[in-house]
Amino acid sequence: MSTGCIIGVDLGTTNVKATAYDRRGTILSRASRECPLESPAPGRAEQDADGIFSATLDVISRAARESGTEAEGVAFSSAMHSLLALDGRGEPLTPVITWADNRASDQARRLRRDAFDIYHRTGTPIHPMSPLAKLLWFREEDPETFRRARHWVSIKEYILHRLFGEFVVDHSVASATGLFNLKELRWDRGALELLGLPEEKLSRPVPATHALRGLKRETAAGLGLEPETPFVLGASDGTLANLGVGATEPGVAALTIGTSGAVRMMVPEPRTHPEGRTFCYALAPGRWVAGGPINNGGIALQWARDRMFPDLREPDRETYDLMEELASEVPPGSEGLVFLPYLTGERAPNWNPDVRAVLFGLTLEHGREHVIRAVMEGVACQLHAVARTLPEEPREYRATGGFARSQLWRQILSDVFGCEILYPESPESSCFGAALIGMQALGHLDSLEEARELVEVSHRQRPLPENLPVYRELSTRFARLYERLEPEF
Repeated sequence: MSTGCIIGVDLGTTNVKATAYDRRGTILSRASRECPLESPAPGRAEQDADGIFSATLDVISRAARESGTEAEGVAFSSAMHSLLALDGRGEPLTPVITWADNRASDQARRLRRDAFDIYHRTGTPIHPMSPLAKLLWFREEDPETFRRARHWVSIKEYILHRLFGEFVVDHSVASATGLFNLKELRWDRGALELLGLPEEKLSRPVPATHALRGLKRETAAGLGLEPETPFVLGASDGTLANLGVGATEPGVAALTIGTSGAVRMMVPEPRTHPEGRTFCYALAPGRWVAGGPINNGGIALQWARDRMFPDLREPDRETYDLMEELASEVPPGSEGLVFLPYLTGERAPNWNPDVRAVLFGLTLEHGREHVIRAVMEGVACQLHAVARTLPEEPREYRATGGFARSQLWRQILSDVFGCEILYPESPESSCFGAALIGMQALGHLDSLEEARELVEVSHRQRPLPENLPVYRELSTRFARLYERLEPEF
């Protein structure tokens, strides 16, 4: 067996990561670099394309150099819904507009009212995050850029074009645009006609295993790679997270709780929700990923740390550990305190960018420990609300994400979901999922079923029977509060 490695690259919202794996899935090296998210105006969330490109080259070169072996290939994961306008020379006309950008809220409302059928063809919920809504915003609010743009791309397409001179997009990223027909695996004619957008301004759709070769020699030398090293397109971070935790069989769902969160499961054919509550994105032949994302995962706990309890500090201890210790002293249900965690609006299952967070039931007896636990419980209830909209009820959950390492949050999730939750040994599940696609593209794996065998489960969290009725009541109250308060937003 060759001693070479596969490098999985994850183009995230706030950082870029690269992880080198051997063919057994063992981590050989890691590298990461932050990419600031800028908000030049309310509702805007942008990034610098050239900065992300530089960060990508940096982490690939460091992961390759520190792996101690030759890189056989590089494969990509990327955040969904990013949009970037390029001129005829491939130069950016705009910053990278991320999924968190809400400038197209008015356009999304009109699309949802007047063109809802696009959702059922494309699988992308109609929301300001989608490039469909953003492109309509450009046509209406910035017609000069809309006219000048020769290409509209995601950040992954931009990076690959700079490296190889080709405009290609994998089916997974394409199917998160609101412009891609899920059943035909081609750009949706009706969506393009609605925008007045020629298909020539979009990249050529290709499978996740499609590889590009032929780096310039100076670029290859700077990366520590051979010029003919294959760069495999891979897929989006959400679909690859399922692959990276082994949630590839029917009935097995991936549960992510990082800065944001999501619940997703693979389905054998495109499946959409009658009311548009879930997404459905392509991954591989006969495999689509259905589910829903939430805006407010660990970022809600980060908000509590930074804005409510900035003085919570102890030498040589992580603030999150202190917060968990405090919250552990509070009984399940936070003694009646309920937190609706909509600090940045919300996506699934109600797709309302205007909804806002609520701390309900506050009394003189509540302290900061109650607030911390209520925040954690609120995020768990929101994820559970998403899970109830999946095409079928999962028989197994596999969780990942930075905040899923918290023992208290693990217990709360199991109690709210009412079942055992598995925690695979995949600290960077999207990077690992990208590497697995790379292995398949290079012939090291015959199928995605084989990939599951490389995923090891390191922890199982069972619910506590005495907590189940408490959290059933909390979930019901949580849903009722949202329903009654939604008209106020």
